[in-house]
Amino acid sequence: MILYPIKVFIFLSVCIAFALSSCNIYNPAEPIPAYIHIDKIAVSTNSDGSQGSKSSKINDAWVYVDEKLIGCFELPVTFPVLYEGSHQIKIRPGIKVNGIAATRAPYPFYTIYDTTVNNLQKGVKINLNPRVTYRTNMAFNFMEDFENTGTIISKSPAAGVDTVIQLIHSPNPNVFEGSASGAAYLDHSRTFFECVSSTSYVLPKNGVDVFLEFNYKCNHEFKVGVFAHMASGGTVKTEALTINPSATWNKAYIYLTPAVSSNFNATDYNILFGMLNSTAEDNVNLMLDNIKLVY
Repeated sequence: MILYPIKVFIFLSVCIAFALSSCNIYNPAEPIPAYIHIDKIAVSTNSDGSQGSKSSKINDAWVYVDEKLIGCFELPVTFPVLYEGSHQIKIRPGIKVNGIAATRAPYPFYTIYDTTVNNLQKGVKINLNPRVTYRTNMAFNFMEDFENTGTIISKSPAAGVDTVIQLIHSPNPNVFEGSASGAAYLDHSRTFFECVSSTSYVLPKNGVDVFLEFNYKCNHEFKVGVFAHMASGGTVKTEALTINPSATWNKAYIYLTPAVSSNFNATDYNILFGMLNSTAEDNVNLMLDNIKLVY
């Protein structure tokens, strides 16, 4: 490593200061950008109901111009681009994985919005209205929207479970959409709720993306995870995430991959929701709707 005398650094500092204070030839004017505004990214689903509700919570736009990533922007947003004329714009819908702001990422199961903008001009703002769908190769084996008289959710086999999920119907104000939602209620005498999908599912391992989507509203934290049925016999309960209370309806994208792939010897899995009223409070509740297992 070359060591320079301190006088050299002083001399360089003086030169830099002189240059910064001299004529504008060393400080050219900044280029004027065009602007793009995105209010939201909408989701469409199949008309036959095979992909369930179009409810979504897309927080971010990952924007590419001519295949170059220029940024991840929280919606709604107006952002500058140093381009003029005709350019290809691609937008990947972004979510907060597990509802955590520090884990923002494009959602792998939505398509990419792809368009060509022909009129980018300096100082001029254009509006984009992206709409995306689910990718065509997705599996939706477990979906529950609570619109039927029965559900495909059962009481958990865990010991001590003392309440089950039930249907609530419009005009109950706690119904999210459609005519019904699912609800679980706990109080001082009923303190442990846990339910599972009535059917077990063979899920991809080896780090392959598996997500559980659902809408929820609750006044107490609850857990989401899987019951893994092992090839050697027995069941392993693996919790994926604890979700905090939300006084209004919210949307969650839960990354189940670690819970699934960590049980490598499992043959199949049940999805589970659980809530423990450890202080025996009254009026503890959890509302669920539009549950989807996607991979």
